[in-house]
Amino acid sequence: MTHEHDLRAQDLTLGYAETDIVSHLDVQLPPGRITVIVGANACGKSTLLRGLARLLKARSGSVQLDGSDVSGMRSIDVAKVIGLLPQTPLAPDGITVADLVGRGRYPHQGWFRQWSPEDDDAVQAALEATGTAELAERRIAELSGGQRQRVWVAMALAQDTDVLLLDEPTTYLDINHQVELLDLLTDLNRSHGKTIVIVLHDLNLACRYADHIIAMKQGEIVCEGSPKDVIDAEVVTDVFGLTCDVVPDPVSGTPMVVPRGRHHVSALTPDPDFVAATS
Repeated sequence: MTHEHDLRAQDLTLGYAETDIVSHLDVQLPPGRITVIVGANACGKSTLLRGLARLLKARSGSVQLDGSDVSGMRSIDVAKVIGLLPQTPLAPDGITVADLVGRGRYPHQGWFRQWSPEDDDAVQAALEATGTAELAERRIAELSGGQRQRVWVAMALAQDTDVLLLDEPTTYLDINHQVELLDLLTDLNRSHGKTIVIVLHDLNLACRYADHIIAMKQGEIVCEGSPKDVIDAEVVTDVFGLTCDVVPDPVSGTPMVVPRGRHHVSALTPDPDFVAATS
């Protein structure tokens, strides 16, 4: 049974070496919803995710899980609630797909609970959900980038946490598998109430799948809310430096970003040469 958890950052500052990446940030993730974080490269999206998962220590402020500072919690207790798929995970040499996905079950092991049929079922369900069951005996090093990415997602699913953080999980996936993965995450959210947080680069997919969207720039949150409430041409230009039109997605009705390149004009402002040629 999935439980809703209160995960938030309060006055959070995170960074590497002498550089602050996220500064004095406050955010509360809506429990039981899908949140998508968007922003330009190096704006702090991945850093924030690492901080929320307690993989990166706060320089100041805190990350709170159900009212407790995660820095004072045991790693295994955090891992039972929060699962993280990082941007560039590394697999041990020679490990097979089944063994790697099985590592997602480690937080559920202990002195008095060893591997069980429940763990077998969780691993098999994760393999089947990600379309990787036929790869179970293959070594990770033998797989394509897209196959490997789906296996990492399977490991995160096998961990079976109430909160799932995914950093650019659609990397290396073709458009078909991107949509399949986001549909799968939506199914987990809708059927099990899991809180899911995803970093995505594709704004249109972000708007389609997010209940809540967070737009970041230079380590700060520019705006947050439902896609329809926060994504417009002004926000996209501010966050990404992209001139665009934002129109309703013909499939979902959510905002759809239509970039304007230097060699194109807005559909809202017809090209006079095209008008002359077709009139």
